[in-house]
Amino acid sequence: MHLEELINQHYTALNENDKEVCRLLLTHRSRLASYSCEQVATFCHISRATLLRLCRKISLVSFSDLKLLLKEEAQQDMPLEFDLFDTYHALIDELKKFSYRSICERLYACKTIYIYGTGNEQKTLAEECKRIFLSAGKCVIDLFDIGEVAFMKPTFQAEDMFIMISLSGETKEGIQILQMLQQCDIYTISMTRLANNTISSMCNEHLYVATKVVETMDYELVSAFYVLLDLLFINYLDYQREVEACESKN
Repeated sequence: MHLEELINQHYTALNENDKEVCRLLLTHRSRLASYSCEQVATFCHISRATLLRLCRKISLVSFSDLKLLLKEEAQQDMPLEFDLFDTYHALIDELKKFSYRSICERLYACKTIYIYGTGNEQKTLAEECKRIFLSAGKCVIDLFDIGEVAFMKPTFQAEDMFIMISLSGETKEGIQILQMLQQCDIYTISMTRLANNTISSMCNEHLYVATKVVETMDYELVSAFYVLLDLLFINYLDYQREVEACESKN
């Protein structure tokens, strides 16, 4: 039961001072949720004993019961966007732990980058990947389906790279394509959700992205894939400048 319902049920048993304390509890529950009994009492300008008596008046056994209600309702009061901010920070912190150097070395040395996305969102990400690496002077070709991959397969070379983008890492067509590529010498890289999956296990190198499902909206946040792409590209540009600076000295 919600705190406000408990207060309403026992409202006639409360004196004016109790009612004012209840108003403070309801108004500032997000703040008070982390307070101790003494801190809540001080905030409400009452003694600890008075606060405990109020708890019993509204049928709570102890202050711990009151604090549990405050915590639960504080979480409900928190706008979804604040949870998203915390999620984004956690996702970015996870991506920053990864070293992109070996992939950047491969990207710099390869002649052609082929990209395949297993779904609509992944194909959009593939298009963005193509756009930014074209701006860095790379030859990039995005492939639409397994038929296009089969058609281009005879042109694949050992110095090329094939990037497979899949959210689940278990897409049937994506797995079929990688099985086809095992007959070639082309170097393969996967970008998938952070979990053990078939596609990542079939590639020479893998990049993982942590995603989060917003359960109340049945929606999965996939923006971390774009953050990963930005980080990869920035690291690539740094590596490119480093190599070119060394070459100019020589």
